[in-house]
Amino acid sequence: MQQDSNSRLQALLDREELFDLVRRERFARDQRRFDVMSACFHRDAYVRTSWYDGRGGEAYVDATRKWMSTTGNSKHWVFPAFAQVAGDRATVESPAMIFNRATMSGVEVDFHVFCRFFSRAVRESGTWKLFSFEVLFERDVMKPVNPSEALPVDWMLLSTMRPSYKFLAYIQYTRGVKVNPDLLGDDRPDQLAAFHAREELWLAGED
Repeated sequence: MQQDSNSRLQALLDREELFDLVRRERFARDQRRFDVMSACFHRDAYVRTSWYDGRGGEAYVDATRKWMSTTGNSKHWVFPAFAQVAGDRATVESPAMIFNRATMSGVEVDFHVFCRFFSRAVRESGTWKLFSFEVLFERDVMKPVNPSEALPVDWMLLSTMRPSYKFLAYIQYTRGVKVNPDLLGDDRPDQLAAFHAREELWLAGED
């Protein structure tokens, strides 16, 4: 009975530490606490977002610092929901929202991206670190701040973009950033299923 209680307590501690980790990383990013953000990542972490694709936690933090100095500051809400732990490896998937206010063609707009953040995590010297960070896109919306103004969008161009992140891709296009059209999203369930299958193998140590 004591062993079972200890196992349950350890599982609870791992879950809470992992959930705290993914919340802290996004909070630190949004508040420009880059020292805190950096401490959340493993040195060899892989990160893929709409504007970044690379390896190295510190490299991503440095790129984020530069990105935020030129594009403003989007914000993130993160709701950790599902953690799986296998020894010193774990995965965490969190429903999330990215939101931003921007100006396009003189019109202020708000856009919101509904998504999930997915991370591998590894325990190193007793501390959990993010070993990956990827966005699983669901859908997004955009509207003018002043409802009497028309949304300044080329609807023909917008129609060529992925439905799970079309407004995000469009606004990045206006910033001169070409978004990868093959990011993970709910509109491609087979691709998403294959991704999760690979993550299960990694969690089981079979990579």
